[in-house]
Amino acid sequence: MNEEEGLHSDENLLRTGVNDHAWEREHRHPTAAQASAIGNRRRDAEAKLARHQQQASHRATE
Repeated sequence: MNEEEGLHSDENLLRTGVNDHAWEREHRHPTAAQASAIGNRRRDAEAKLARHQQQASHRATE
């Protein structure tokens, strides 16, 4: 193995702690408030989609 491969291997990145804060930011679980907001947005989006689909089907039958 040459020196360059040794510097860029995943094993070396994990041992040095480089970007540990970025990994934690990407992989932590949402707070209860964030999860609730996500659920509300999803519910609103699903209701909006259902309305649009109903409107489209009514327009198609007219």
